[in-house]
Amino acid sequence: MQYTDDATLEWYLKVNNLSAEDLIEDGPSSERASVLAAMADYELARSDAFDVLAEASALVIVDMQVGFVRQTSPQWVPQAERMVPTLARTATAARALGIPVVFTSAQFLDPSPTDALKMTKPIAEGNLAEDAEGLEIIPELWEDGDVLIGTKHTYDAFWQTDLDYRLRALRRDTVIIAGTLTNFCCEATARAAFDRGYHVVMGSDLCASDNPWAHNSALQTVRRGIGRVLTSQEIIESWESRQR
Repeated sequence: MQYTDDATLEWYLKVNNLSAEDLIEDGPSSERASVLAAMADYELARSDAFDVLAEASALVIVDMQVGFVRQTSPQWVPQAERMVPTLARTATAARALGIPVVFTSAQFLDPSPTDALKMTKPIAEGNLAEDAEGLEIIPELWEDGDVLIGTKHTYDAFWQTDLDYRLRALRRDTVIIAGTLTNFCCEATARAAFDRGYHVVMGSDLCASDNPWAHNSALQTVRRGIGRVLTSQEIIESWESRQR
């Protein structure tokens, strides 16, 4: 997404309850210039940060479960269902190159170790509770030989699961994060991977949210300080180009 300078400054003022007269324009640095420079930095690709190598990568597919992907679910994420063919194509390319395809599955306990039951009505009503139909990974994506990590009970797929151990056993130091929701479980997992020393890639068309603004904000945050943001085609091309 492209942002004009005027639109960026207008939104900056609105979010911070400021008027144009409140901007600090004297002294060694202009607030206006600082805001615009930061905005540009959020869009910087940082392609030199690290290479995306097939032999170092794992495709981590976050929570592509019936409880999020199917229209019959009270937590349906339309874009998650729409991106299934793109994600399936990426997973097929990964398997062909020997790249592990790793799935996470969310289940919310009652009582919960977090405030999830208080924050989200469908979860409180049991949409992703133990034995719920919504827990199933959608079959369009799963293939024999894929990896399913131990069930996670919060947003971060590393928290009290075997994901870190699996990745290290597979000698993978680059995680390609896909799935839903971009701004919850995908972003939380990206942050956790970064803190554990992994190279992080988020697929811009492989992650989905029910909020387009939140989706884009999560990608911007990752792009500026956590990892690289690439399209599925860019990811596949990077894998394949370094195999030749």
